[in-house]
Amino acid sequence: MFRSILVAVDGSEIGHRALEEALDIARAMQAPVHAIHVVQTGTYPTLILSDLEPPDLTQQVLLDSLDREANEILADAERKAAAAGVRMTIYKRWGHPGAEITALAQELGADLTVVGSHGRGRIDRFFLGSVSSYVVDHAASTVMVVRG
Repeated sequence: MFRSILVAVDGSEIGHRALEEALDIARAMQAPVHAIHVVQTGTYPTLILSDLEPPDLTQQVLLDSLDREANEILADAERKAAAAGVRMTIYKRWGHPGAEITALAQELGADLTVVGSHGRGRIDRFFLGSVSSYVVDHAASTVMVVRG
């Protein structure tokens, strides 16, 4: 029986399916859901920020855009949870998605972590890594990977 569920949402179709699965399980188990969206700053080389200097105008515009997108994705997840009658807490993090997801799962003591798989091929996974693979390899609890 799952007492606490963490689901990663990224705004993609497979992310929506992962959210639906998490909400279905939460409803059946009467468990709360925690939703996380991670802004993957490593994807944007211009966002390698220094703690000593404030971001320049270009960096700030990109940061603001990514922040707004994250807020929209999390608000959508909250609306879907409310419509399903499931309690949800949202989290926005910045950094490596796999590392942030597994860290939050551990902080929360989540029994189940639900992530979507983007179905990358072996070569892409070798070079780029996969968030779902990272979570499976590093999570301390059960992980459900929702396929497309």
